[in-house]
Amino acid sequence: MFRFRVSRLVAGKGVRVKVGRELSRAGVKRALLITGVNTGKTAFCRDVVECMENEGIELSIWDGVRNEPDEATVNAGYSFAREKDVDAIVAFGGGSVMDTAKLVNLCLALKGRLEQVVNSIPPALTLKPMFAVPTTFGTGSETTCAAVVKINGVKRGILHESLLPDFAFVDWEIKAPKSVAASAGMDAVMHAFEAYTCISSDKIEGGIYSGSSEVTDTLALKALKMLRHLPEYVNNGSKAREIALGSNMAGMAFGNAGVHFGHAASYAISAKCDAPHGVCVASVGQALLEWLKNLDEVRDKAEDVESIVNINELRREVGLPSLSELGIGREDVEFLVEKTMEVKRLIAMRPEIGRKDAGEIFTSALEY
Repeated sequence: MFRFRVSRLVAGKGVRVKVGRELSRAGVKRALLITGVNTGKTAFCRDVVECMENEGIELSIWDGVRNEPDEATVNAGYSFAREKDVDAIVAFGGGSVMDTAKLVNLCLALKGRLEQVVNSIPPALTLKPMFAVPTTFGTGSETTCAAVVKINGVKRGILHESLLPDFAFVDWEIKAPKSVAASAGMDAVMHAFEAYTCISSDKIEGGIYSGSSEVTDTLALKALKMLRHLPEYVNNGSKAREIALGSNMAGMAFGNAGVHFGHAASYAISAKCDAPHGVCVASVGQALLEWLKNLDEVRDKAEDVESIVNINELRREVGLPSLSELGIGREDVEFLVEKTMEVKRLIAMRPEIGRKDAGEIFTSALEY
């Protein structure tokens, strides 16, 4: 058994200006736009603001999101939002913005600061409608039930069905800086790869992550075929449609199947080097793929991935550093293993990887 959840999708060049119409159709009169201070100054954001104002929607704007949000960021957004009587949340930005918007919405529903509510989220919960407009293509947050935030300095993934956005507007006319596009794009590659090689849905009791299925496998493979064009997108701006849609499909795949060792490892790596998430997760991608080729249950799938993309070459072509170039050495492997294995909800999605195997993967990654 498996479940499949997905946001309603509006995709196309220029669809950012459709946000106001969809809000109006949903009966929204007052909306809160959450964005970042720099993203909020772009012409793309002004387009979104104007299309809402043209529909007569009363708009409040909070632009306090920063990269790698923590509880202070979420709480600042919550303090702003609770003073506004809004009907819906609009997130315009990358993964950090969308994740922050989800958690601000959660705090509004539970009437408390993040640290007060995060460990006691009821199973059934209704949040304000959320409309997500990604400005980077990679995180997939516009179509998942997950939000990542630092709490007490440690990255934590919060999963709940109520966090799934109601609408995702994927507009490949929106452009991100080259370094951001590279990191986000490699994150999408890893989403598709890990979703495809997750434990089967037949072998897991369904939670938010249900394991790989025919549906998520189909999405993941198609996503990989589109995302292999990432260097063209990063280096010369072409193939934007493929990257935008490939990222969204990878998000659908992992948002339902799950991710495993690569993403667990990224939390540990980021604790050591404070690099962007996509950089961290990509740094172990090829080593993880090579290890999975030795696992009978998933060997064929690992070879499928290898036939479509060379993760290490892709990482180099878009200019991302290797694990050793991040300043990680053999003396750090024990720490990385320890912290990675603590992320039990992700390790459970590929349970054959034990501590010894984790050490082998990290050691191998240092050679790339």
